[in-house]
Amino acid sequence: MKRAVMKSYLDLIPISARMRKKQNRMTLFCIVLAVFLVTSVFSMAEIMAKGEEEAMIKKHGSHHIAISGLTTEEAAQLAAGSDVSASAWYRAFGEDIYEGYQIGGRRVILYGTEQAYVDNLRGYEMEGVFPQKENEVMLNTPAKEQLGIQIGDNVVIQTPSGAFDFTVTGFCLDEMAKYNKKYEGVCAYLRPEMLDSVLQTNGETCTSFYVVRFAQRTKLKQAIADVKEKYGLADGAVEENLAAVALAGGSSSQQVNALYPLAAVVSVLVLTAGVLMISSCMNSSVSQRTKFFGMMRCIGASRKQIVQFVRLEALNWCKTAIPFGLALSIAVTWIVCVVLKNIVGGEFSEFTFRFSALGILSGVLVGVISVLMAAHSPARRAANVSPVAAVSGSMEIGKTVSHAASTRLFKVESALGVYHAVSSKKNMTLMSLSFAFTVVLFLGFYALLDFANRLLPVDGELNPDISIAPVENVNAIPKSMKDEMSRLSGVEAAFGSAMAFDLPALINGNEGSVDLVSYDDYMFRWTQNAVASGSMQSVHGDTNNVLTIFNKDSRLDVGDRIQIGDTELNIVCVVSSGIGTENRPALVCTEETFARITGENKYMSLNVQLTKDATEETVDTLRAIAGDNLFYDRREENRENTSSFGVFQAAAYGFLAIIALITFFNIMNSISMSVSARMRQYGAMRAVGMSTHQMTKMIAAEAASYAVCGLVIGCVGGLFVHRMMMNKLVYQHFGGSWEIPAEPIVIAAVIFALSCAAAVYAPAKRIREMEITETINEF
Repeated sequence: MKRAVMKSYLDLIPISARMRKKQNRMTLFCIVLAVFLVTSVFSMAEIMAKGEEEAMIKKHGSHHIAISGLTTEEAAQLAAGSDVSASAWYRAFGEDIYEGYQIGGRRVILYGTEQAYVDNLRGYEMEGVFPQKENEVMLNTPAKEQLGIQIGDNVVIQTPSGAFDFTVTGFCLDEMAKYNKKYEGVCAYLRPEMLDSVLQTNGETCTSFYVVRFAQRTKLKQAIADVKEKYGLADGAVEENLAAVALAGGSSSQQVNALYPLAAVVSVLVLTAGVLMISSCMNSSVSQRTKFFGMMRCIGASRKQIVQFVRLEALNWCKTAIPFGLALSIAVTWIVCVVLKNIVGGEFSEFTFRFSALGILSGVLVGVISVLMAAHSPARRAANVSPVAAVSGSMEIGKTVSHAASTRLFKVESALGVYHAVSSKKNMTLMSLSFAFTVVLFLGFYALLDFANRLLPVDGELNPDISIAPVENVNAIPKSMKDEMSRLSGVEAAFGSAMAFDLPALINGNEGSVDLVSYDDYMFRWTQNAVASGSMQSVHGDTNNVLTIFNKDSRLDVGDRIQIGDTELNIVCVVSSGIGTENRPALVCTEETFARITGENKYMSLNVQLTKDATEETVDTLRAIAGDNLFYDRREENRENTSSFGVFQAAAYGFLAIIALITFFNIMNSISMSVSARMRQYGAMRAVGMSTHQMTKMIAAEAASYAVCGLVIGCVGGLFVHRMMMNKLVYQHFGGSWEIPAEPIVIAAVIFALSCAAAVYAPAKRIREMEITETINEF
């Protein structure tokens, strides 16, 4: 039988891979995990971006700008431009009018527009056709569902100056029907000239907008600036559709543009985590084969050939690990998309699975680049060791010991463990920074979770299921209604608030205006969880002590004095959130104080929190009690907010779990590498009488040294990052003062402790099970 002839040292790579399958499993697993992590993150980012784009277009339209003050001739000239792909006239009447305009007893909003707006710029799902004649109308789908109207039926639009007869030509699923669950009326789409006739009859006017969508590859910022300059339009005359403009990367909104650097920062963090994990595993695998590389040097391999061997061996691992990581990522991404689309729903209903070229390419690049970077240092290390030292199996030969391990603070075995950790400054620095990176990520993600919780306060008791408000923006809801609703089965709590807007006041002696809001006892109990500074214990009964809701534009603080009429109010507490406006400083007082200052004893807002087992009959009864007041059912909105926050939490905690896993493998491989490099030393220690228990404590001390240094450095850097993010994202918008977040630090410390314990177990067991002579000759 003819034997294969080795023509190159590189032919040893597949042979070594077969012989070291068990030892290579950890390295392969870490490469798979890194590729999976990066591919999944980038794939989901692209899928969510596409889904968000489709959802935003459906909700806000595909037009980029809406222009007011444009003449018909100017509009025609603009539409003829090569950089404009679609345009149409549009105006709405009745969005802020609650009485006088009705269809079948329901409030109606009138839109005067062209067909291009409905089916092209907004992309509404349509049944039937758009009106072609002045006496025709298209209604939104609630008119069909709630009023039983069909295509071809005649409908009457009642206005204060008379009735107008129309023939229904079709229905459309517009944003009011799909997204605005609070609006219980209908929408009517007329031709522009017909809306003009209705408004002239009633002596009303409304602003006309010319909405424009630019062609693809148009430089939006420049195109918008050119339109303003060409037609002499002020900034206020051109409204950007931030949803469409931001998706094209051309928004002038600083808030929208700030998202792009944030996405880049998160991507860098993910890539860094993957590189650290693979590097640790590669260092462990290569360092354990010092004798192998020394033998290659003895039979003639040059330093350059050793370096090339290690790098190609790393690429050989990628050949297996990268495809598996990509396949795992695609499978998990598909499952996540199915769950988001069919189970979570809501804003995630547009998230359809698709293969992400960006995600796959990112995973491949991270896998290849990471292993090459990881192999660089061990390859040079093995190549630079003399053949005699390498064949001995110890990388420590030739190193000069400058001083012995200090035993003043620890016993000899613990002192040796600490010495082993700090003796290699480079390894100590890399290990400590690796662990510190984990702590920084933990603290950073906790700040993001806090921010998300403020944006979507799903657990707040003031997040009502039902809201009731008067038709006019006045205090008109009797308190007896709250008492009647509170007694219903299925009602957990009912709470009301009176409001007085834009009251003239002296703010610390300076003229200004404030909003005054009353809370009842239930609302004050809830507000205790939102206290940012001061104390609200003295705010009860008929008192001049009040709270203020934090407002970044008009900041009031504890100790400030506000005089409204003859009453001087003292601010004793600042809360981060509450019921009020953002236009002016908001003061929160008791119902007794509000009645004394304003003379009003009714509510402007009445809210109801339902129990989990509340039935639709309870909701119908509440609707009946509300009478002619506006009735908003927020349950679906609350469920969507809860789902959104739950998805964000799952993603954040899932990423943190992977970071914790990276830390676990990092510690395990580093300790294993250190033990393997010193195996002869451990054999000698056992030969002179050191027990296996003492050796276990020595290894544990080395692991603890890395963990403690990493935790300290990570806390310093992480607290800085946490404070910066909390100030920028939370306190600047919601108020409050920074406190040291103990929870993530404790969790990181526990993870480090468990990782060190697991990392010590395997090497200690290996030493215990080996004979002393075998240990000495191991390498």
